[in-house]
Amino acid sequence: MPSRSNLRILLLAVGLTLLIRGGVIYFDSDAFVADPDAYRVIAKTLRQSGVFGLTGADGSTRAIAFRPPLYPWLLSICMPDGQLSRLAVAALHLVLAALTACFVFLSTRHFAAQLRESSRFDGGDRLGLAAVVLTAIDPILLRQSVEVMTETLAATLAAAAIWLWSGWNAAGATSARKRGSIFFPLGIGGALALAYLCRPTFLVWAVLLVVATPLRFRNRRGVKSALVIASVVALAVGGWTWRNMRVLGHPVWATTHGGYTLLLANNESFYRYLSEGQFGQAWDATSFLSAYAHRYEGDPREAAFWRRDWTGTPNYDAAVSEVDDDRLCYESAVATIKRHPSVFAWSMVVRVGRLWSPFPHAVAGRSTPATLAVGLFYVALSLAVIVTVARHRRRVFGSRWWAIWLLAITLTGVHAVYWSNLRMRAPIMPAIAILAVCSVVGKRRAC
Repeated sequence: MPSRSNLRILLLAVGLTLLIRGGVIYFDSDAFVADPDAYRVIAKTLRQSGVFGLTGADGSTRAIAFRPPLYPWLLSICMPDGQLSRLAVAALHLVLAALTACFVFLSTRHFAAQLRESSRFDGGDRLGLAAVVLTAIDPILLRQSVEVMTETLAATLAAAAIWLWSGWNAAGATSARKRGSIFFPLGIGGALALAYLCRPTFLVWAVLLVVATPLRFRNRRGVKSALVIASVVALAVGGWTWRNMRVLGHPVWATTHGGYTLLLANNESFYRYLSEGQFGQAWDATSFLSAYAHRYEGDPREAAFWRRDWTGTPNYDAAVSEVDDDRLCYESAVATIKRHPSVFAWSMVVRVGRLWSPFPHAVAGRSTPATLAVGLFYVALSLAVIVTVARHRRRVFGSRWWAIWLLAITLTGVHAVYWSNLRMRAPIMPAIAILAVCSVVGKRRAC
């Protein structure tokens, strides 16, 4: 933790974050108005009935596993009268932003000190402030801070896990360090468990970090620590899976939304778009969405289904459960992949490129100057990261940095197969800011 004198810089970092994010929320008249992923309505149902689900027109509730539970649960706490106000969501997102600022500041101090090979490197506070400001103004995080979506929470939890991992040293012989050896795996396990309940994608990251823990410390304590982390995460996975088994009759360990996300990334319309060489433009998903709405009127696992001109009002089969619907989407996506293996391989390259692209797609209604500004910001950030890696290549891939690189591998691997865009990299943006500011850390000269 920073000393009392340096605490002022941390408070300044938090204050600047609140000022920037709060200003954007205040001046955005559309902040928290839309509910594209139904988190608000799920939270309302949870608050009013205690059921994690949706409320029908007749007032009946239906339990679901369509979304992960953590963010709707937090929203439900902000609904004392059953209604979610803009002020309540703003307060939640500002608290999360402040926590992210703290984790980024403290992590930057750890990393900078390691690069300088000095635990008393004074420049870490200034770099921490710079990393916090970069995180606060990051276009992806800034945009998502005014949406009722999980990106703000996901970034906070990822930053917490990275902070704990970066400050975790091999336990020594003293009792204080032995106590610390328990705190860190418990803390990392808790952060990863919450992250999984926010976004199931984080489970892949958790598995990679569990495997990496014994490799980091190479002793019996490393194995025990890995078991602690794995046990905490397993409790979260088991609890959510048990709940879904009890209320849905199926052991859903993630969500019933994964099939749609896979199909969105692997369908005949998108593959045709890629085959025609239009991948530099935004994909017009109109035909896909039209066909998808009629999925109960044919067999979406067959190519002919997607070639039909679907018009009219869709007929929904009320007897189909969300689990069966999710399975149908998965099977349809897999069938498309099997029909076009070469296009699937190319689509993976495109999705990874979109995940890490500095420039968002130019689409109708999106300002060209704003698109260029966002792109230039990320180009500069990427160049700074490259400088950090080049300057400190012998240290930046050390075990203290593994949490960052494994998160990058997780996001890249998952979104190479599932739907991908810039927004999907939101959880790692605080870590990218840390890497960027470390570009100015010079190597320690020998005395």
